[in-house]
Amino acid sequence: MKTLHYYFGLISPFTYLGHDEFMEIVDRADVNVEFHPIKFGAVFAATGGVPPAKRSPQRQALRFQELRRWSARKGIPLNLEPKHFPVDETLAACCVLALVELGARPWDFIGLAHRAVWAEERDLSDPAVVKDLLQVAGHDTDAVLALAQAESTVAAYAAKTEAAIEAGVFGAPTYRLGEELFWGQDRLEWVEAMLNE
Repeated sequence: MKTLHYYFGLISPFTYLGHDEFMEIVDRADVNVEFHPIKFGAVFAATGGVPPAKRSPQRQALRFQELRRWSARKGIPLNLEPKHFPVDETLAACCVLALVELGARPWDFIGLAHRAVWAEERDLSDPAVVKDLLQVAGHDTDAVLALAQAESTVAAYAAKTEAAIEAGVFGAPTYRLGEELFWGQDRLEWVEAMLNE
């Protein structure tokens, strides 16, 4: 079975726009997904990237155009300037790692977290919001939150960020099969083609 490494941010709009399609591709393929939620502030700092708000006006304008186009094309609601962006996604990201550690599928929680930021004007840094998303996804909130806040999980989150930088990741979402990196939800067709080789 092939292993597909998935590097993503829970507050990344392009990760959000690709989430459902990516999940469908994975469901059709015989593949193991390794989840890598990472801190993209650290990734930007290490790879020469710049957070959206600090980019040139031209780059910011094109980003908004691309988000509008992809939102319309996929029929996915997206607020271009959400009230709670950027925010610290550490707790929610550590919940993804905790879910995997507990043997649960994190897909629904990830999707709910994206929608909370980009369609529902919710603050993903708020523990009450994270707990509610876990409940809606049907998980044992107390067990997940306890493990998410454990030192080992927080350390694993930091380690995943460092490993992503070493692997050549500089933006979200990124998918890796073997040594092949695919950056952006607009590369999912290529990801699926390689999975089917």
